Amino acid sequence: MRRLFLLLIALLAVACSPSPPDAGQRYDAWRQHADAGELADYERLLAQAGVREVVPMSALLRSSRRWRTCDAPEFLLPPREKAAAIVPVLRVIAQLERLGIVEGGNARSGYRSVELNHCSGGSSRSRHLLNNALDFDLVDDTRVQALCDFWRTQGSSLGMGLGFYTPTMIHIDTAGHRTWGTDHHRGTSLCVSPVGRSSDAAPNRRTP
Repeated sequence: MRRLFLLLIALLAVACSPSPPDAGQRYDAWRQHADAGELADYERLLAQAGVREVVPMSALLRSSRRWRTCDAPEFLLPPREKAAAIVPVLRVIAQLERLGIVEGGNARSGYRSVELNHCSGGSSRSRHLLNNALDFDLVDDTRVQALCDFWRTQGSSLGMGLGFYTPTMIHIDTAGHRTWGTDHHRGTSLCVSPVGRSSDAAPNRRTP
């Protein structure tokens, strides 16, 4: 009986404890302490380029999937001199959104500092360092075929780079028409190999 009583007390304590803040709440808290002028300038630049609404700022400024592991800020503003580099990437994303392939709110990594990029497993030539890349989670792997079709037909004119960490974790940049899988080689890209092949590769490979 005593055990049951203690179990009930524990369950009540868990039920009454506040829920941890979600990503939106964490972004709002970060924004309160961010440089308001620089953030406003970045939003203005995106608005003037017509891409302000493509990816919510709370997703666009996510630094890395591994921000907790790396003990890094979850959100990062790019330096002013690198701010405009994201515009062509967002224009690609806008097209992918219209086709129902990518959802802007599912951006997982944008600009990274050198230290965070290294901790995240990024290459020394990562486009994240230049604010010219975004990583996304796809809703499911049924989007892969449409994504690859887009890359094949539109990628050359857009300079679109497409990388796969898994069938649903992807990288997009505008540093040139190329594709790769988890080992950063073309042969393991899901646009070249069957869906699922890259998911068997080690997850710690260095990424662009």
